[in-house]
Amino acid sequence: MGPDPKAERRSQLMHRPTRVLLALLLPVIVMIAFTASALGVGGGGKVDICHWANHKYVQISVSVNAMPAHLGHGDFLADEYGDCLPS
Repeated sequence: MGPDPKAERRSQLMHRPTRVLLALLLPVIVMIAFTASALGVGGGGKVDICHWANHKYVQISVSVNAMPAHLGHGDFLADEYGDCLPS
């Protein structure tokens, strides 16, 4: 007997959401990384971001390596004037 076609199909369907999620998130992560390098981040690899803390946004300086994680949970880059106003 050969492999069960129904079991094989179920396996393919279970991996589809993972592939879709990866296909959507990978370009975003790459874009964030390129944005950080394009900003000419100075100060020892730090970037100023607007971070949600105590029911308001506050400006903090984080490592450029930590920026994707912060942007991923709702923090954002300050505007060109350094203000932390959500758009």
